Amino acid sequence: MTTITMTLSSPDVILKDGKGTLTASVTNGSPGPERVVLGAFPGQVTNPPSKTYTTIPNPLRTIAPGATEQYVVNFDTAGAAAGSYPVKLIAYSADDAPEDYADQAHVVTLNVPAAEAPKPTRPFPWLWVIIGGVVLLAIIGAILFFIFKDANVPDVKTKPEAEAVKVLTDAGFKVSTNPTESAETEGTVVTQTPAGGEKAGRGSTINLQIATPARPTVPDVLGKRIEDAKAAFQSARIQLDFTQGSTCTSSAFEPLFRPCVVVGVNPDIGSKVNVNALVLVRTEPRTGIIVDPPFNICKTNPQFCVQRLQP
Repeated sequence: MTTITMTLSSPDVILKDGKGTLTASVTNGSPGPERVVLGAFPGQVTNPPSKTYTTIPNPLRTIAPGATEQYVVNFDTAGAAAGSYPVKLIAYSADDAPEDYADQAHVVTLNVPAAEAPKPTRPFPWLWVIIGGVVLLAIIGAILFFIFKDANVPDVKTKPEAEAVKVLTDAGFKVSTNPTESAETEGTVVTQTPAGGEKAGRGSTINLQIATPARPTVPDVLGKRIEDAKAAFQSARIQLDFTQGSTCTSSAFEPLFRPCVVVGVNPDIGSKVNVNALVLVRTEPRTGIIVDPPFNICKTNPQFCVQRLQP
């Protein structure tokens, strides 16, 4: 019989989640190489035989004379009840029966701890949830009160539009702007609603009227001498021109009782136009008393007032 010896890293194995390992060092003390098997056998004689719960990777190895091999032994007792389970490990020659080495067997005790009792379920902390909800609502209410409470509206009258909008938005207000004709500087705030210094809720809208140049109105020159019409147009800052159908441009060369009279205007009297806009008039010499109120031939017969600038 060959001389094969074995030592274990521990005689006991405490399993964690039913699993554990140990190391078996097997030495060949014979003068020649040996084929050595490390086997696991029930530690107690029972009928039927008890489980060993053991696996050994590569259990058959050839060990050189005087050499030592390290075997990793794995244990898995999944499904086993709590308690101690003895397992017998025997290192023996592959050419002999394991019983021949029974006196060299090492018994390993597998300790399966009892399962921990489940911890009692703690009741849901409704009280703390309610308290937390009340505190959260109080904080939200305070924030909303601060955000939307009334505040003094800044006075932005006469300020440029961009600056006025920035001042109001920085103060927590929304802004709406609308153009309005005014003699004030173009692009500045003419009026604001609510006015500066009044109270308004933060987040509310402040309406601003922004100055735009006043647009002149086409004066009523129907039936008037062309000289008077020119003076009225100049006063209104409007350019006067004659339609293609006009038969006179001045009263200077007409007989005393046939002055050059405006009989049509395009755009119509009272229309808003831009400063220095071109307004067309239709003229013709008139005899006798001028009808009052006169009719606008450019309105009743627009084909006679074709703009001179059109191709």
